Amino acid sequence: MFLRSFNSILFCCVICTQLFADSNASSDTQTIPTIEMAKFVEDNRSTSSQPLREYGSVLLNDSNISFKHESKASLKYVVQTAIRNNYRVKQAKERVLQAEHLVSEAKGDFLPQVSLNVTGSKKDASGYDRQRYEQISGDMVVSYNIFASGLYADTLAKSRLTKKEQEERLRLTIEEETLKLIDAYFSVVFGKLSVEANKNNYEKLLKILEIVKIKRDLGAATGGDESSIQASVSNAKTALINTESSYTSAKDYYEFLINGKIDFLYPYQTEFDVKLNSYDEVFDNIKQNSADLMIIKTQIKGKQKDVSISRAMDLPKLDLTMTGNRKYRNDLIDPNFMGNNREISVELVLSYNLYTGGKTEARVARSLSEVSGLVYGLEYATQEAKWNSQKLFNSVHANSKTLETLKVEIEASKRMANAYWEKFRLSSQDLVTLLQAQRQVNTAELERLRSEKTRLIDYFNLMAKQGKLLEYFGIDK
Repeated sequence: MFLRSFNSILFCCVICTQLFADSNASSDTQTIPTIEMAKFVEDNRSTSSQPLREYGSVLLNDSNISFKHESKASLKYVVQTAIRNNYRVKQAKERVLQAEHLVSEAKGDFLPQVSLNVTGSKKDASGYDRQRYEQISGDMVVSYNIFASGLYADTLAKSRLTKKEQEERLRLTIEEETLKLIDAYFSVVFGKLSVEANKNNYEKLLKILEIVKIKRDLGAATGGDESSIQASVSNAKTALINTESSYTSAKDYYEFLINGKIDFLYPYQTEFDVKLNSYDEVFDNIKQNSADLMIIKTQIKGKQKDVSISRAMDLPKLDLTMTGNRKYRNDLIDPNFMGNNREISVELVLSYNLYTGGKTEARVARSLSEVSGLVYGLEYATQEAKWNSQKLFNSVHANSKTLETLKVEIEASKRMANAYWEKFRLSSQDLVTLLQAQRQVNTAELERLRSEKTRLIDYFNLMAKQGKLLEYFGIDK
């Protein structure tokens, strides 16, 4: 009994000399380990009492993470800035502009068409048919379609549907790029937090390794204990390296999306008001406002207009044509052919394709088949949207509940780990239990970051499917 007490006192002395004592300290060596270890435990206690919130200018005291951002780039600001300069979005806007010109072109079929042709000629022929004259003639032709069996009206309607489709594709493109930015934004934020969490875990395990080495020198620990902690340290180092690598990749991708340096537009916001209605309301919004479904619905209407256009091409058409001709001739041989001549003609033309070799029927049948295919595609896309939105909806709810339980787990695990640290310092706690407690703290912290990131990304994806994402970020198409 006396020998065990003596070894404990000797162990505390060596720890104070090699780990905590200042080389110039003059205080008693037996009091330093107690003071330093108490400070270490107290630091852990003080940080564990803080909630995992405020990732911006304040931060994450509950996981011993010091993560501070100086810039004030909210997610909304990042999205608005990046979308404004996004090349895919600009390309989609050009397609909308092209569709607008297509509508203007279709409107022109309802207006008169006016053309002017002017011809100047000079002839000098000798022989039995001698001619010498100069002549200028001009024709002005005005044509107007009186009746086209709905051909031009359907063409205009089709062009407007094409414009609507391009507008929906523009919205879909903006939503896709916005979701990419959101994912990249949170990958950077939570990637940084994960690095800090793993770094903190690695540093704690290094301290345990140093203590175990001292214990082994004193005969209070075995080679198996040292091998165990060395394996844990190596595992923690590997996890830190992998997390840092993922964080670097996340930063590179984020800089690619914002087309700039992360230092000038650093993400920091993680506080969002996540609110969901019942799933039935969510799915009703999806069926009415989903860009994917709206595009298919517009395509169906466009193909229906193609059927009408194909049929109208063979139906009767009535066109009115008025031609005004003015001619001036200067005949150098016969003065009788010198002077002005004016002519006006009016034509009313009725055209009707009686037989086209079955081409019209084939076009109509093909268009009807395309309509049927799109209808089936709409039904499948609706089912798929329901399935995917259910997964997102359930994920948001599940992760919200998980975050509540993880908060309790982290606080309890830290209290447990701190208590084990105290006992380990006094040589009354075995190494395996301490390592399990430290591993549980680290695992719970990382799981909390993963759950929060997943919850936010899925929430914004669900918002996009409901057609509310652009409104949330204040983006005007």
